[in-house]
Amino acid sequence: MHTILFIFYSLVCGFAIVRMPFIRNSRIRPTLLLLLFALHVFTGLAHNIIAYRYYPEHGDIWDNFWKSFMYRHRLVSDFGTFLANNASWTHVSHNGLIFIQMILNVFSFDHLDINTLLFSFPVFLGNIALFRVFRHRFPDDLITAGAVFLLPSILFWTSCIHREGILYMLIGFLLLGLHRMITGEYTRLRLLRSIGCFLLIFYFRSAMALTLLPAVFIWLSLEKPRARPLLWKVAAAASGFAILLVLLLPGFHLPATLASWQKEFYNLEGHSRLPLPELDGSWASLLRILPPAVFNGFFQPLPGSGGQPIYLAFSIELLAIWTIVLLALLRRTIGAPLRRTTGAPLPWAPVRLPPVRLPPVRLPFSIFCLLFSLTGMLLVGMFIPFAGAIVRYRSIYLLFLLAPFLHALCITRPLTKLNAWLSRHALNKL
Repeated sequence: MHTILFIFYSLVCGFAIVRMPFIRNSRIRPTLLLLLFALHVFTGLAHNIIAYRYYPEHGDIWDNFWKSFMYRHRLVSDFGTFLANNASWTHVSHNGLIFIQMILNVFSFDHLDINTLLFSFPVFLGNIALFRVFRHRFPDDLITAGAVFLLPSILFWTSCIHREGILYMLIGFLLLGLHRMITGEYTRLRLLRSIGCFLLIFYFRSAMALTLLPAVFIWLSLEKPRARPLLWKVAAAASGFAILLVLLLPGFHLPATLASWQKEFYNLEGHSRLPLPELDGSWASLLRILPPAVFNGFFQPLPGSGGQPIYLAFSIELLAIWTIVLLALLRRTIGAPLRRTTGAPLPWAPVRLPPVRLPPVRLPFSIFCLLFSLTGMLLVGMFIPFAGAIVRYRSIYLLFLLAPFLHALCITRPLTKLNAWLSRHALNKL
């Protein structure tokens, strides 16, 4: 019966992908859309198998799935215990995925693979939203926009029923809403949707929401100079409210709070622990932890470390991303000055060099990407001492680190040809 149900839901999702105007407006050809969705679903199914076989106690996916039966029983037969298990914000936030599994179980008749399929559809909509943003912000560059779907870390960690999938979906809808408002398509409904997406991001991972705030503020202030006075007023009001809240909270101390966040991960047991000093609640400990936090958050796991074969794939991916960053920086800082836009030969140049044509970059959005990714990766390295958890929590940030630098390389001849080929074969004609 579950096989028939899986096929039925697959057909329904496929029909919706082909027919929904929101997806069709991406201009991706229907066949390719179906292939991308199938890849997303089958990666999620493979992730479930890998988690069951290799993760300690089968990982969070299976743990949340099994707990969903217990919570459903308590909701129906022991409501007092159910309320007791959700008596604080911490419990309600941590149980969010269990609640999602409970809802999906109604439609799947308690089958994790079908839950994964159903979960993949709204996440795929978020992918489409982010793809549409990248298509506008990194014009004529399908390679960078396609990384939204195909970056290995993104694909692996957002295709299963993890927080990363929900966060990725919400970020896609949030950025699309902000992009539309910046480009003149402002409506109150879109503003409310964007606020709702941000609040949900805060619910599922407050640290990611806090890294989004300054990045979004800088982006909006650069894109909309006329709105800067209003933005500064909003920022001042929010800062004043935050300061007032801190003063009213008894015993609040920022280093101590950060130390408590780190302790939640520090006391866990795992097979991929990395060297990381423990925060002791002082400002001095925050300064001491910065170098290892940068190293862990930006560069770990190194090839051969981590203790699991699968970490090697993520190490290679990370090495490739930093190679692209380095090449883009070298091209900007060394290659461009060596070529004069007039095409006149340099005194030591044996041949006439062609003029440099820089790609059209939306600088404010690139600054948003870098600020969001670098601050997020720093926090990941500061709080998490396990290579496996770092790979997962950092996955979404890697896309935003990669995108501006990959787009900066799109003027190279191989990428130009590849982008032209993709435009002909992957997109519908206008």
